[in-house]
Amino acid sequence: MGVAGPSALAMADGVLTPYAAEDIEHNTNVFDLNKNGGTPVGKNGPTFADTFFETRAGIEGAYLIDQQRFFGTAEFRRFNYDNFTVLDHNEELFDGGLKWRLARAVDGQLEYRHEQRMVQFQDLAAATQLVLETEKNATASVNVNLTPEWRLESLVKDHILSSPRTDVPGLSLREDSIKEGLKYLGVANLAAGLEAEYLDGKYNHDPLALNPNYHQISAGVAATYVISGSTNFTGDLGYTHRADPTNAGLSGLTGNIGYQRSVTAKTTVNVLLSRGLNTYLTTGGNEVDTSAAATVNYQATYKILIKAGYSYTNSKFPGAPDGAVTIDRVDHFKTASVDLTYQVLHWLSIRPYARYRTRSSNVDLYSFDGNVVGVELLVKQLRPNR
Repeated sequence: MGVAGPSALAMADGVLTPYAAEDIEHNTNVFDLNKNGGTPVGKNGPTFADTFFETRAGIEGAYLIDQQRFFGTAEFRRFNYDNFTVLDHNEELFDGGLKWRLARAVDGQLEYRHEQRMVQFQDLAAATQLVLETEKNATASVNVNLTPEWRLESLVKDHILSSPRTDVPGLSLREDSIKEGLKYLGVANLAAGLEAEYLDGKYNHDPLALNPNYHQISAGVAATYVISGSTNFTGDLGYTHRADPTNAGLSGLTGNIGYQRSVTAKTTVNVLLSRGLNTYLTTGGNEVDTSAAATVNYQATYKILIKAGYSYTNSKFPGAPDGAVTIDRVDHFKTASVDLTYQVLHWLSIRPYARYRTRSSNVDLYSFDGNVVGVELLVKQLRPNR
């Protein structure tokens, strides 16, 4: 007698896929604290470690009308901590949109994403209190094939992040940007062109941001190159200038270079190098991140997938406030991870995982290290991508 599992709900030209997951995770340094300081106290006594349960339930959907594709995801999460029960909380996610096409010359996408989640403690300074933030992203893109060889791409974004802090309960950030690109498609397996982006940002209710407005301009080249379907190169390289009166602004080389190669039929290697100028909301300042990351995926059998990865990020925070003075804070953040996914049934998978994280900083308050081990049980009907 067969075992029946949950199934996708078929519709005319569409499908709904419900799913549920239970995750148990143990973290040896749940607050990402420097262990040279004091030990936080929970209901079971002083300790840096804790174990929590995460329950997730959601539904994914897609619906096709001619050449138009509607898509969406709705998800609810519940976190329950064993020792630090003050961290118990709910999270939510909604992401939906439309991929559209007009004839063969014009296409684009509309998307809206809303998420409420806990602020990661690595983004806070020696904090042990729960902080929830809400992020909203709205994007719209239009792409026009001017000729068979030339393609014009336009993208508009609106980003709102409401992320209160203990001393700044109304802290939030809004960024609006527009990006234009012109690509040449006349060479086999190669797409290359020019890109330019203008971004306007504003902090709200941040006493450190004496002038809360900033502006950022980026320009560069971008390319994607595919070799025989087994090797992909993607990259963009350019120059970014941020005019920020509070932090004297920043300028420099920015971009991403990605490399993917199928070494064998079962093994894939991914490498990513990047340098970006970002916004560090916690101090109302700027952050320059230079990163390198590598992952290896090994499909041992059709049921077993093993992933291993390592990443390193050098972060600079020019003129970051440290009490009554400002310093040029520099962090070195390293992460190593491994996980194994076993597809027990076509609707059930189990995924044990482990991670090691460490950050060293010239400001001792931000240095920490810790280990994470966990296992996830996922109930979800497998279905082909559409």
